[in-house]
Amino acid sequence: MESVGLVNIDFRIMLATVVNFIIFFLIIKKFFYQKVKDMMAKRQEEISSEINAASKSNQSAKELKADYEEKIAEIHKKEREIIREANLEAQKQHQEIIATAKDEAKAIIDKAMLEINVEKERAMNEVKSNIVDLSLFATEKVIKQTIDKKQHAKLVESFIEGVGDAK
Repeated sequence: MESVGLVNIDFRIMLATVVNFIIFFLIIKKFFYQKVKDMMAKRQEEISSEINAASKSNQSAKELKADYEEKIAEIHKKEREIIREANLEAQKQHQEIIATAKDEAKAIIDKAMLEINVEKERAMNEVKSNIVDLSLFATEKVIKQTIDKKQHAKLVESFIEGVGDAK
């Protein structure tokens, strides 16, 4: 045993420790090294397969995302087409409503004009009748004689028609 300052070095203990370490290493290598090595390889394979699966899942997710984005773009395109068609249909209906309203207004105006003409004709006939009656009355007063009313009415009506034709 050799002493160097405060520290004592015993070569026999050091040799026994080295021999014990080598024996322990050989026992560990003999019984446990292959099992640990196999376990590490298995774990590495599991990790590699998980990484590959995750990579495949990621790629699949990217493909799904691209597919969904394409479908969304197609849906937006259809949406714009539907809106455009709805606008065209609304414009068409607008034009039809305007045309219908114009036709109805024209029909109302034509009907009113017809009614005006009928009323005008009726008023003219009434005026003629009144004129006939007044002229008969005036003629009777002037002549002071009684003429047959029918003859007199014919005479006045022919006079009025003559006056009407002169207009």
